[in-house]
Amino acid sequence: MYITITYNELSELVYNKFNVRPKFITIDEKTFEVGYKPSVFIPNVCIQFHIEMINKDNVCLSYECSVPTSLMIASIVAYIKETIPSGVEVNTINKYINIYPQRFKQIEKTLEFVTLSNITFVEDKVNVELKII
Repeated sequence: MYITITYNELSELVYNKFNVRPKFITIDEKTFEVGYKPSVFIPNVCIQFHIEMINKDNVCLSYECSVPTSLMIASIVAYIKETIPSGVEVNTINKYINIYPQRFKQIEKTLEFVTLSNITFVEDKVNVELKII
């Protein structure tokens, strides 16, 4: 089973929730970039995310960014640590993010029937592949 999510959909979702419209760019099949211009006086903030590993229990992403952006991310993560869902672990020192889908209550029932098998980035969208169990 395949699910396709366009970058426009993601950008709109972020805008509706946070009033910020990021730009998404595909780098390669396993890497995408998110960019955002906070204000006229602050330069673009860009982060590249790379899928390191996917298995039925875990999605491991690494990220690369500039030193100022890295410091900003570390500060934000430290500030919002209590509100980060239990299914997400962010390591700002080694720059990786682990996502554990089975820890999200919202998709708990769904994961009884499907498992995540792959995520790829193509042109202006994300392709998510699920296997029926």
